[in-house]
Amino acid sequence: MDIIKVFCESHDALRCELEALAEPFKREYDVGWDDCLVLDKKSLLRDISAFIRDFKKHESEEDGFLAEVAGLLNLDADTVAVFAEGRRSLREYMQIFGAVAFVYDGVHVHRVREIITCLRAELGPHLAYEEKILFPLLRERLPARLLVEYGREVARGNTTAASA
Repeated sequence: MDIIKVFCESHDALRCELEALAEPFKREYDVGWDDCLVLDKKSLLRDISAFIRDFKKHESEEDGFLAEVAGLLNLDADTVAVFAEGRRSLREYMQIFGAVAFVYDGVHVHRVREIITCLRAELGPHLAYEEKILFPLLRERLPARLLVEYGREVARGNTTAASA
């Protein structure tokens, strides 16, 4: 399987994880200061930690791949800037998400709901940008053999493949 398919599968998994995290919070928004929903705090923290871990692993794999093929891609400055800004913003939301979840009391959900809503609003367009802009550029500018080689390496758990 080529690296782009590996990354797309990872995107789908991240979307599913985030939707599963968001599911208990999907109800009328802004019901007041006493907006309550009783959740198992340990389970929620475990699930949030798993999501953040999976996100970081995915980003690390993408970073490793893009660093190795950067010279072959010859991307324009605007494409690089949009991609970098999306990554920075998502990393900030992940930090806030972890912090907010850590202080969650198990009942009052308004802050957790807000950050999940913001994270969903950031993650969706970021992944769509990669799928619609970045991945087609990779297919256009890199040989299929190289994409498959990198896909195998990442699937094996190596975050950096053999040199191009």
